Amino acid sequence: MKNTLVQEIISRKLTNEFNPDILLIVDESEKHANHNPDALKGGTHFRIKMSSKKFMGMSKVEQHRSVYTVLDDEIKNGVHALALTLQPT
Repeated sequence: MKNTLVQEIISRKLTNEFNPDILLIVDESEKHANHNPDALKGGTHFRIKMSSKKFMGMSKVEQHRSVYTVLDDEIKNGVHALALTLQPT
């Protein structure tokens, strides 16, 4: 999967599941090429900032687990790391 394709898939899945008020996704793969050669191609390391009503009443751990559950296929197929900043709306 190419960088832009992975980012589009992540965006679509998070939008469909969380209907976020804020969703920012940044591919930071290049910063990690020194320890992960696949990162040179992009699509391996993402920083995600998201605000959603679905996070109301959830602990930070529950919020993170919910995102990782939605992105399970991507994590199993090349996404190496997610840096998450999540908050309820």
